[in-house]
Amino acid sequence: MTLTTDRIAAELLEETLLTLEQVSTGVTVMAIGATRNPEQSPRVRQLLGDLLALIQEAEGDLGTYA
Repeated sequence: MTLTTDRIAAELLEETLLTLEQVSTGVTVMAIGATRNPEQSPRVRQLLGDLLALIQEAEGDLGTYA
């Protein structure tokens, strides 16, 4: 099956939304866990900072900016 440009774009958007949902759920679970175990808070904060840095780096590499 040959993918058209429209189909590729639709698949990318679908994959993006599914990934964002997984990331959101994972980060939320970790944050809730850190509220119960304050010693985990620095690691969660580091993860959030690293995630944002990775996104900003990719924006620069791809020439897109949010």
